Amino acid sequence: MLLHASRNIIKNHRISRNGKYRELRNIYPNIPSHYVHGVCQDAVERISSPRRNRARQYSREIFNELVKHLGLGKKDLRGRRIRRYLWKKSWEIARDQVDLEMMEGKLVPRINSVSLWLVDDHIWKPIDATKISIDGFENIFFTGVTINTHRGWVHLDLEPSKEFYKLLTRGFKPTSHAKIKLDRKNRRVLFHLSLEKEVEIYKPGNIKPVDVNENSVATLYEAFAIILGTDLAKTILGYNYRKESIQRRNGSDSREARKAMEKLKEGKKKKDYRMKTANLVVRDALRTRGVIVIERISGDDIRVMIARYRNKQLRHRIYQRL
Repeated sequence: MLLHASRNIIKNHRISRNGKYRELRNIYPNIPSHYVHGVCQDAVERISSPRRNRARQYSREIFNELVKHLGLGKKDLRGRRIRRYLWKKSWEIARDQVDLEMMEGKLVPRINSVSLWLVDDHIWKPIDATKISIDGFENIFFTGVTINTHRGWVHLDLEPSKEFYKLLTRGFKPTSHAKIKLDRKNRRVLFHLSLEKEVEIYKPGNIKPVDVNENSVATLYEAFAIILGTDLAKTILGYNYRKESIQRRNGSDSREARKAMEKLKEGKKKKDYRMKTANLVVRDALRTRGVIVIERISGDDIRVMIARYRNKQLRHRIYQRL
């Protein structure tokens, strides 16, 4: 089934099912017919991933070759229009090349893990399902399932993870679509269950502007302008001085310098600043049912903005902040 889908570049599982349904039913007459739909979905999904990854690899190589052939420099590639045009052409050429390799059999997807799609409730059913009510939402909870096989119904006990309970408390409900995988190393079966949730359309009632600066974030709170201080400049300068001292001791590109840089955890610290500030702004916007408006600055705009500053540290701080 996988070879058929890859040789014919089948992108829709319905096309594969219409062509192979009778053949698979004649070969396996004792299995439920719904397994054929799952096999077709699994085959189409398995060929889409290597096809996409190989096309990305080829598109990068073709893009670089086009840039060299046309004699373009960094200044020429700053324009969005020409860069997008080259990437579009590179992707089209790469995709055609990958399709040709798959049709000729040079690119064949590998099967690293055994999985089985349970497309609907005709193949699997929950056992001892009980209705529970959490914060006014009715939900279904179960710790076991039965799967329909060629030997009848097989019983499996489940050990749900903590994330499953968290999603149930948030209003997510189990669907009829599931998937099982064989974990040969730990000798167990992994049961992947799809969850869904009905959400309401968020209709904002007001506008909440946000202005991001180097050491603060300005926004509105109850019709009053407030400033949230972050002092991110001190953090960036502190890490900059530490990096300079590490490079003086161990060199700029040594193994000891890279290990010392990793122990600083600069990225996590800066992300913590941003996430905490964004959490305060978003919580207040949800409380007042407002929409957040923030300026969008591209890479070209940032380079033009910092070009007039002579201080290297100031340029570095502004570029990292934006």
